[in-house]
Amino acid sequence: MDVRQLIEETLLEMEGDLERSLDGLTPEELAWCPNKDANANGFSFWHLSRAEDVWVSGFALQQPNVFERDDWAEKWNIPAQDTGFGYSREQLASFPNIPLDELWKYHRAVRQQSLDYLKTLSPRDFDYMPPAEHPRRKGYTIGRMFGHLLSEIGQHLGHIRYLRGLQRGIDQ
Repeated sequence: MDVRQLIEETLLEMEGDLERSLDGLTPEELAWCPNKDANANGFSFWHLSRAEDVWVSGFALQQPNVFERDDWAEKWNIPAQDTGFGYSREQLASFPNIPLDELWKYHRAVRQQSLDYLKTLSPRDFDYMPPAEHPRRKGYTIGRMFGHLLSEIGQHLGHIRYLRGLQRGIDQ
């Protein structure tokens, strides 16, 4: 198995887990937080999609994000530069209640871009280090970016599954 196949299969497995974890959640469940310092599932789903968008669009492809390009920022009234990283309690509390079907549309556009990009890469491309001004991206190669992205998606998927479990019980 080559690295492209490994990343693609992992992304697709996580996609299935994400679908099962969000399936049937009501708008109230998507917006529910166990406390004021926690993220809701709707926010976490947006944030994991947004992180993938920023890394693949902005870092790897060096092009505008899907979030901006497809007018999701404007539609949801979220500043185009926001990713959810480091949000304050007030920002979390005022995050919009975005319908799940809209979150999926955004997420699927981002994921398709990632998979399409992944298919263009040769083994040597994973060692390429794109120019990066952001301090958290300096020294990152394309391979390291995908490793980071898989870790981040996994963390937020775990968060979503945990909150669903708190709300409904395991696998409910």
